Amino acid sequence: MTSRRDFLQYAAVSALATGFSSGLTKAAATQSLTQDDLLQFDSKGSLTLLHITDIHAQLKPGYYRPPSENYGVGAFEGIPPHLVGESFLKHFKLERGSALAYAHTMTDYIDLARSYGKLGGLDRIATLIEAVRTDRGDNNVLLLDGGDTWQGSYTALKTNAQDVVDCMALLKPDAMVGHWEFTLGSDRVLEIVNNMNYPFLAGNIVDT
Repeated sequence: MTSRRDFLQYAAVSALATGFSSGLTKAAATQSLTQDDLLQFDSKGSLTLLHITDIHAQLKPGYYRPPSENYGVGAFEGIPPHLVGESFLKHFKLERGSALAYAHTMTDYIDLARSYGKLGGLDRIATLIEAVRTDRGDNNVLLLDGGDTWQGSYTALKTNAQDVVDCMALLKPDAMVGHWEFTLGSDRVLEIVNNMNYPFLAGNIVDT
């Protein structure tokens, strides 16, 4: 039985293995995750927090290569979150070629992408959320949206974010905050917020 911590980590990597072109991909493929794997977890405690962030209006699964450079300045050099590649794997004790290595680093990216496939997809996220709510009960689950949600895709640009706003409403978040949402302009942000059926939380926002 997968632990809740492992479940939440693995939920970011929900594709099946499709390629077997090298020794590394064969090793990675043996760790491929199915939907059944993701939905097997032990319920603990009385409240479950589900957190979504930075989907940047990407509604369909896609390939994502984590950056190969991330520079920390001064005292922040060489420490999380400014770690990439082998340094990231070593610090967080992640097995090279694993699903988590694929999700969080660019190490062996091409081979792992061939094995694990695409990441994300709001339909897949919805399936996981529904499974957790069914298991725990709606009143025992809080779904929180960390922002960077309405901006970042071509369809969001062409619909002024309405496509992703409508899709997120179907997930029924309990609250969200904003980040790149504000690039839509104050009028559009307020228009969306005033028509949402869940709270938009904000602080330290100044209109000059």
